[in-house]
Amino acid sequence: MIDSKRGVARELIGLKEYNELSAKGVLANDDRRRRPLWFDGRFLDAAALNSEQNYILGRQADIARVAGIGVVAGLAVSRNESLARSVTIQQGHGITPAGGLVMISEDLEIDLADVPEIQKLDASFGLSELPKQSAINRSGLYILALRPVEFTGNPVASYPTSINGTRSVEDGQIIEATAITLIPYPDQSARVELGERRKLVAREVFVDGSQLGQPEGVLPLAMVALNMGVIQWLDVFMVRREVGALDHDVFGLGLSPRALREAFLRQYYDHLAEVLSQNSSSAARFVAADQFAALPAAGPMPASAINTDDFSQSFFPAEMEVDLSIIADDELPALIEDSYTLPPVDLTLEPDFQESTSILIMIPVSRSKLRQLSLSLKSLGRDLIAAAPGLVSRRKPIAALQLLSQRRITGIATTTTEPDKTAWKQLLQDVELLWYVRRRNLNYKEEVSAQTVSILREEASIEANVTDRFKELGLTTMVGNIKRRGTTSAEAEIISMFSSPVLLSGSSIAAKAVINEINSLETVDRASVLKVTERFSANEFGTGMSRLEKANPELSSSKKKLDLLAGSGKLPELDEVAKSLTPKEFDKFSSQLSEATSGADASSETIARLIEDKHASLNRTSTTLARSKALESKRKIISRPGIG
Repeated sequence: MIDSKRGVARELIGLKEYNELSAKGVLANDDRRRRPLWFDGRFLDAAALNSEQNYILGRQADIARVAGIGVVAGLAVSRNESLARSVTIQQGHGITPAGGLVMISEDLEIDLADVPEIQKLDASFGLSELPKQSAINRSGLYILALRPVEFTGNPVASYPTSINGTRSVEDGQIIEATAITLIPYPDQSARVELGERRKLVAREVFVDGSQLGQPEGVLPLAMVALNMGVIQWLDVFMVRREVGALDHDVFGLGLSPRALREAFLRQYYDHLAEVLSQNSSSAARFVAADQFAALPAAGPMPASAINTDDFSQSFFPAEMEVDLSIIADDELPALIEDSYTLPPVDLTLEPDFQESTSILIMIPVSRSKLRQLSLSLKSLGRDLIAAAPGLVSRRKPIAALQLLSQRRITGIATTTTEPDKTAWKQLLQDVELLWYVRRRNLNYKEEVSAQTVSILREEASIEANVTDRFKELGLTTMVGNIKRRGTTSAEAEIISMFSSPVLLSGSSIAAKAVINEINSLETVDRASVLKVTERFSANEFGTGMSRLEKANPELSSSKKKLDLLAGSGKLPELDEVAKSLTPKEFDKFSSQLSEATSGADASSETIARLIEDKHASLNRTSTTLARSKALESKRKIISRPGIG
């Protein structure tokens, strides 16, 4: 129980029992947990009150460490492109490993060449080496960190404590503050070029678990490489950690803490973006070991690392088994989450050890695209060969036997895989970044680990609702013609597509546009219907059309306007445009669209050109903004569907 006078109930022992327990060595005494005992008649002095404050501060630090250490919110560090020696730290707060609280109430622009301030802080914290070079000429790796400090101020009158004493003035308050300092990082590769040191330090931190240059009393925010005081590179997640559990994984297999594994992925994410920005050519291919000493268990990689002529890969070592696969984009977050239980990919190991590592390179696509590809491709996965295979002396006997058997096979079957090869090449050309994940060495089959469960729906009710929808829109005749020249599987896909709320009870224009596109197909089979489904299955499709119909109800109530918009063949693009425009731009575009559908000479071709022009303009604006943001922050935003 809790006593309001004593706080949390603790057993009170006498002096005799205390001496006995101490003599036997079974009593643990913590001098930090010592507070004054107040009673009537005791003289209240400054030492007693200071002791009370120190007790509260110590307990506060202990409680703060329970929640975790690291950045709680904000405190992002970015490099100022206009000033070669300065960085900006955003407002925020965090907790040091010692339990101290640090806070910055507003964004700060820090000049790393501010010699008097930096030198003074380094000396006062005992972090400087004497003799030390000027901050202007600093070279090497440093950790930008926050340290909780305090100082006294606001003088008040001090009255005499004796008859002969005199009055004086003393500081009346202790003011807490946060100091910013640079801590030299004592890496073992000080003679190596700064760019090379970055990948070596990343391996030290994320693979070996090194915490060099990180005292308990400071909160690291970023690692910065300086050359004569000028910033060469800034790596935030090399040392920054978010507040989270410090325990190891739930299995207790000795893996690094989750916070460290998450930081490794984000650090690699930013480092790869900088490498790609320096090698801007789309045809640039590089070996991962040239830029990184270790990779997280899952992460992005450049699509240019795969040669689509022979489907070889140059990113991972030749000794690793690497496969390529197409996956649904909503499965990617689960695969990344699962990768946190796997060790990182160490690129410094000997080839014999790398043979036990298996990598899966993934091309995330939408569900509708995946269904379409599953029909057109023989398999959603394929093997990749190494761009630089090992020497003949390293070739395994089984590989030599396979090569020998392949020489006896005629080349009559080579043309059968050409359609698949074209489809794979197109997929890889449409993306700039792929994702890889380290696979487990334990192989299992689907029928062993899981059992297929069929999820049944009220098919008769759904088909009746879809039929009523066709009647409502006057599409019964057109749908009947489609069914007569289409396959049974295509009809099932049409019913399944129209069972979605967007087409069943949402935009009338979108529903009619889908039927128009299906009716214009030369061959109505499942694969061709899935291509149409993919166009109308974008994320949040229908939001833009609902916005248009709400602002201008005539677009859906007027049969003429509805037919013109549906016949333009640009409904997905129109939906994207209407969804992305600002209110002012949307009002203008809505008026233009209304005028284009109202004239006597109005045609679907005119409306299609209007939508195409606006869509192209919107894409150019988005591209310009994205490039400006990338130049400002030196971070390339990689789309990760479903990752929050």
